[in-house]
Amino acid sequence: MFKTNEERRIARFWHRLFTGAETGDRLRFLTINSSDESIVLGLDILESFSKLVKRVRRKFGKFEYFGVVTYDKSEPLRGHIHVICKGEFMPQREIEDMLIDVHRSIKPYIEAVDDVAGAARYIGNYLNLQSYGVRKYIMSAGWVFPGWIGFSKWFKREFGEYPAREMMMKLSKMSKEERSQDTWFGLYLWEGRKAKVGLRLARDIILSKNYLQMN
Repeated sequence: MFKTNEERRIARFWHRLFTGAETGDRLRFLTINSSDESIVLGLDILESFSKLVKRVRRKFGKFEYFGVVTYDKSEPLRGHIHVICKGEFMPQREIEDMLIDVHRSIKPYIEAVDDVAGAARYIGNYLNLQSYGVRKYIMSAGWVFPGWIGFSKWFKREFGEYPAREMMMKLSKMSKEERSQDTWFGLYLWEGRKAKVGLRLARDIILSKNYLQMN
């Protein structure tokens, strides 16, 4: 049992990190940093990263990520984004060119990850460095698979525990259509649709009653 919201937040961070990192995809570290020029131009590193993600996906296809956004405590406008990412191979030179274009960024750090524990240590280091302030952690919608957080919460609510990582890994390797036909994820989708229908019916009944009262 967690004593504080901070303990709960940290536990959620590690759970989400490991769940996505253990899906079997090739992992890489990626760090991008604000440069003196990007600071002078007032470029927001999160907005620039969002542009980078869109360009990478258009160019290379799949690109999912999980990481943290930090800022120098001694220089609050100097931001850094440290992520573990997964997807297709990306030549470093092309990523450098994209970053120069979207953020006027200095050379990024990119390295292959050999194991999940190493990936976790890489991200975890930035949670504890005193010279950095962790502003937030970021995660793409497909870090595990689209809809996985809602499914995990539903599973916990219905069965008292979160789904096993083996189940999440299995679901992550399925196509959208295959997931919809899976017993557990299909049930989650069905209950979600049923709830939406119930809400629409309740709304229609309330509107009808209000209309009758007005007339």
